[in-house]
Amino acid sequence: MKLRHVVFGVTTAVALLLGSVPASAGAAPGRLSVSGAEVIDPSGNPIVLRGYNWGHWGTVQPQDAGDHVAAGANSVRIPLRWWGVWKDDVDSRDPDPGNPSHIKPGHLAVLDQMIEQASSSGMWITLFVDSNYGQGAGGRPDNFWTNPVMKQQFKEVWQFLVRRYKTKPHMGAFEILPEPKPVGQSDGEVKAFYDEMIAAIRTIDRRTPVVVGPNDNYSCSRLDGAHTTVDPKVIYTCNYFIFENPLNRIGQITGFRARHDVPVWINQIGIESGDTDAKAKAREVLGAFDTNRIGWAWWTYRLNGTNALTHGIYYLDPNAPDGWAVKKDWLRLVNGYLAA
Repeated sequence: MKLRHVVFGVTTAVALLLGSVPASAGAAPGRLSVSGAEVIDPSGNPIVLRGYNWGHWGTVQPQDAGDHVAAGANSVRIPLRWWGVWKDDVDSRDPDPGNPSHIKPGHLAVLDQMIEQASSSGMWITLFVDSNYGQGAGGRPDNFWTNPVMKQQFKEVWQFLVRRYKTKPHMGAFEILPEPKPVGQSDGEVKAFYDEMIAAIRTIDRRTPVVVGPNDNYSCSRLDGAHTTVDPKVIYTCNYFIFENPLNRIGQITGFRARHDVPVWINQIGIESGDTDAKAKAREVLGAFDTNRIGWAWWTYRLNGTNALTHGIYYLDPNAPDGWAVKKDWLRLVNGYLAA
């Protein structure tokens, strides 16, 4: 799909050059915090973050944020796809050495739009920066663990984004790098990478929590290897794509949470719609999350593709008036757990 660009006013145009977005005058906006195994809202109350992924770049529609809130969502996970191979000009990396953000200006405008939509709706935002080169997925030997130049650029991307959004209302957490899988790197070496990135973020913003996860594509079985003591405001995550034995990772999550007295939020839960007993499995897992107070973001809300049998609540349909088809039964199913 083509990027949906946004027209901003003069003030925002200037802000694009300065690396910040305008914020309303007054006190700094409230932030989430961490207390033991709980995420805490600005009023001091525990909050379980539940919502959707806006995971496929450039697919968000103007009504989506309001629809989420109406269904009971209190959070959303938003990507910046950076340094990777994705279709339709999704890679946001700008190779121009004169651009200190290392982000294409048009892509930054799209990200600003998504952040503004979510922030204005009152949903807590988890911003993640994805790099299917940098994370080492697919056995790529050139990654953040082996290429110090690209690692430094990635660090500068995060410092730019943190500086840009640190005063944005409802910025909930910064998820540093999803699904690391660098070849030959131990859990400790992956944790050391996160610790270094946390330190870089904290030079700019000491308030907003960060999200980290384990090696081997955010494997729940390796959560203990991700545990860090370098910062008190850390939320842990792991993937929960549903296959056979749908509840097989619940104990791994709750056990880690209890051992270390830290919060765990699932950055991606989902199942392909065409899988055997897909709805029953989804209800089983979402029900277990509800019972165990595990927060989650469903993968994904809008699919940049036409396959109705894979992930996504909405998928592309060239015959639909707005270009989208909705799986109404799946929308009802997932929405039914948002306000649990």
